[in-house]
Amino acid sequence: MNKVLILLKRVAVPVLFVLIEVLAIGYYTRATSFTRARLLTISNRVTANVEGALRGVSDYFALREENDVLMQRVAYLENRLAVFEENEEAVRVEESSTPYYFTSARVVKNSVFGQNNFFTINKGLLDDVEGNMAILSPEGYVVGYTIDCSEHFSVCISVANRDFTMGGKSTRSEYMGSISWTGGDWRRIQLTDIPYYANFAPGDTIVSTISYRFPPGRIIGTVEKFEPSEDRMNSNVVVKLAADLSKLDKVLVVRYMGGEEFESLHSGY
Repeated sequence: MNKVLILLKRVAVPVLFVLIEVLAIGYYTRATSFTRARLLTISNRVTANVEGALRGVSDYFALREENDVLMQRVAYLENRLAVFEENEEAVRVEESSTPYYFTSARVVKNSVFGQNNFFTINKGLLDDVEGNMAILSPEGYVVGYTIDCSEHFSVCISVANRDFTMGGKSTRSEYMGSISWTGGDWRRIQLTDIPYYANFAPGDTIVSTISYRFPPGRIIGTVEKFEPSEDRMNSNVVVKLAADLSKLDKVLVVRYMGGEEFESLHSGY
């Protein structure tokens, strides 16, 4: 009983204060039409702010679905672009005439700070995704290619992996070299096997050469440094990657329709 009395003593003043405040506000709201209008304006403003905040939260969670739709549209437009690039002289062409087919996917696991980095996408064999299919960023930048697939997922080797290789060249020159990563900063890779007399300069755009994985002309990065190798026969080119591998989310998967034939023909050489 004593504890109840002590509790009542503690809360008596705050409760009395709240009651008086309620009575005062009630009296104030009924005092004049001006005060009622003013309080109504304030309450409407508060309600509008709350509704705006809730709408913003709702819109934020809807962005994921909108991004999926946009990526599907990007894949469709890439397919259309591949058709027209392959048939520049044709007036009307069939979609099957393009050697590349694009589809969208999402990165569900990623690493960039190791020496052999990989990432996983949410598309697999049931989605017609197989090994040796190019992976591009939404902007069309090179980020890797698939190496192993299950029914619903695919593991991809990142550009920032010591085992990654592909062909690359400058848009200002026809000299082709080999793209690789030697470790360290994942944002910078190397273009090697370039003749020392080749005309390269900082800022030059490096793009992919044709292969059974990557469509030609896809941006890899830009030349950051150009210097002769130790033997003075070749030059080493430091390339800054165009894609931010640490922020991979939506990607494009590229199937080369003639990939199996191309790979089979060159397997013995």
